Amino acid sequence: MYSFEWDGMPGHVVIETLTLEDLGDGRTRLVALMLCHTSGERDGMLHSGMEGGVNQHYDALDRVLATIE
Repeated sequence: MYSFEWDGMPGHVVIETLTLEDLGDGRTRLVALMLCHTSGERDGMLHSGMEGGVNQHYDALDRVLATIE
């Protein structure tokens, strides 16, 4: 669990929890839960376009994990 403040919405701190679940066969499920203070903050995040940045981070994580045996 950690706090997160996105540059696109300064002053709006989100608490994020990441859970990793072993699915077997070398696969892992990552579940990210973001807790916003208000529905307005949540909607602002959803409509901000930050999904592209999040996907870039997960793609980078995939590349790093692919180098680990």
